[in-house]
Amino acid sequence: MPFGAKGMSPPCAMEVAMKRSIRAMRRAVLCRMFDLLEQTYGIDVNREEFVGGGVSLHGIDAALAFKSDPRLEELRGALERIDEGSFGVCIGCKSPISWRLLDEEPARRMCEKCEQEYNRSSSVLMEAHSLS
Repeated sequence: MPFGAKGMSPPCAMEVAMKRSIRAMRRAVLCRMFDLLEQTYGIDVNREEFVGGGVSLHGIDAALAFKSDPRLEELRGALERIDEGSFGVCIGCKSPISWRLLDEEPARRMCEKCEQEYNRSSSVLMEAHSLS
């Protein structure tokens, strides 16, 4: 049913802005992925086609084949989360991750609070392990 039809309301400004932000973040993830592939592996793909969405996820997977780079795997995971609608949601507390943090690191999976707690817990475990 088109917007304006009975029972359907137009998307609110916040919803439109969020969709634009997700598209921009997808482009940012693809830019980082392209740069990493180009610098590390010298891929032969047109940048605008890759970053602009002209390359399917299957094409991206083909470009990533046999490249065991954790940074590429994290970026690929970010693309999956964008496609499934879970991008920008903390895996710890399920709260939204701030756009500021996602701009800095698009593959980020935890909010600042959960990451601090995770780091604190990890350091306590490492300390306990070194004492035993």
